[in-house]
Amino acid sequence: MKFLYISALSIAVGATPATASDIVLGLGASDIGSSSSGSPAFQLEYHTNPVRKYQWGSVSGLALLQLEDDSTVYVGAGLSSIWNLSGNWFVEGSLAAGYYDEGSGGMDLGGNWHFRTLIGLGYRLTNGSRISLAVDHLSNAGIESHNPGRETVSIRYAFSF
Repeated sequence: MKFLYISALSIAVGATPATASDIVLGLGASDIGSSSSGSPAFQLEYHTNPVRKYQWGSVSGLALLQLEDDSTVYVGAGLSSIWNLSGNWFVEGSLAAGYYDEGSGGMDLGGNWHFRTLIGLGYRLTNGSRISLAVDHLSNAGIESHNPGRETVSIRYAFSF
């Protein structure tokens, strides 16, 4: 089943321009607000070259894959933005829509169509890469009657190519 999700992400990445801007790798824990201790999570994101650049920052397209140790998978696409702060500091945010599969031991979030919002604070390193601490929220936004939502906290590393 994971092959299906990885294939979907590959198609999404292949459909974007060949001049990719960033790859973002994240490690963290999901279900942090639940009574369980949380589930380790791995995030892989592809950010296109900025669609729009502004004085305050930029907006890019994104494709994402999140895998968790209980076989939970989320595959989505959307928009990502970076807001420049003073010096090398920045705030990152994103909004994505996609498919969620709770796997064998994941949290039932009500249905499979879900939205992910993310906010993070980061620092640009001297080599042009970035590191950040982010929190994201995944839920079906009330389109299903059962909508508990869940959060993931992650440390993220981004590099351009």
